[in-house]
Amino acid sequence: MDGVTDAAMRYMTAKYGSPDILLTEFVSVDALAHAKEEKAVGRLMKTFLRAQDIGELEHKPYEIAQMFGHTPELFYQAAIMIATLGFDGMDINMGCPAHKVEEQGSGAGLIRTPEIAKEIVRQAKRGMLDFAEGKVSIDDTGMSDSIKTWVKTHAMPSKSHEPLPISVKTRIGVNSDVAEEWMRHLLEVEPANISLHGRTLRQLYQGSADWEAIGRAVQVVHEQGGHILGNGDIINLEDASGKIKKYGVDGVLIGRSAEGNPGIFRGIEPQKELRLSWMIEHARIYEQIFVDSDQSPKSFMPMRKHLAWYCRGFEGAVEMRSKLMLTNSVAEVEEIVKLDLG
Repeated sequence: MDGVTDAAMRYMTAKYGSPDILLTEFVSVDALAHAKEEKAVGRLMKTFLRAQDIGELEHKPYEIAQMFGHTPELFYQAAIMIATLGFDGMDINMGCPAHKVEEQGSGAGLIRTPEIAKEIVRQAKRGMLDFAEGKVSIDDTGMSDSIKTWVKTHAMPSKSHEPLPISVKTRIGVNSDVAEEWMRHLLEVEPANISLHGRTLRQLYQGSADWEAIGRAVQVVHEQGGHILGNGDIINLEDASGKIKKYGVDGVLIGRSAEGNPGIFRGIEPQKELRLSWMIEHARIYEQIFVDSDQSPKSFMPMRKHLAWYCRGFEGAVEMRSKLMLTNSVAEVEEIVKLDLG
């Protein structure tokens, strides 16, 4: 969910949906290793703001920081950073099909190189263990002073002396379904969970997710005592329950169906007034976190896709959406909604 599950969206989802877990946008371990300029570091590190850092929450989901890359030793220091920030775990993205990611051997490209993929998990687990045992701190990483300062400012006390869990999010294959063999590789390094998307790298997000392939992978994972979540085309809670029952997964991830509906995890299908209310609140939080002090229009632009997702399913949505795509602030969003509601 690159560019989608930022801190503002995760806060809205935690507040109104109360899912069991939330995953951050994925962040490059290389970016963490090389970012030095203070302003760039500030933008990058806002990815690691947790939902509970933003406001009071009745329900606090487990928040998992998701990373990607192909250099094992960089996952070691990323794990130390994530543990210092008080996350509940680290997820390694081995499923992104974007060409600029997979061609470098990251994301779903790691399915081609299982030995590298396994070493990445080993290094991430080693980082979590060393941190839990007090052997290392953020100062022992090769990250820039700017990142170290940000992390120290936002550090949270450890909830446990046990190493945080390392999980993997991946796909069923590159060109074809090799999920059963791929699961056996990953299970060698005992990730806490595997989340499996039912498409190959080449499919991108086209066609339908292959839940039969996920079901076959489930048998392999469960035979070795592993934990697996299914992913792909879940439209609501009823659909999620059906997939869990039919295919035996331990749970599911919901991605695109949560866009514009943070309440989906509670089975809520919002009507117009609730959608618009959520939209304004989301925009306000986004502006507080991400909009530059100079109110640069560019800094609000990433919010527009969320506005479009909220603005659907009711009469006049198309016309309102066209206006919202030109907004540069929450004040402008509120004005459009106010005029529409009279």
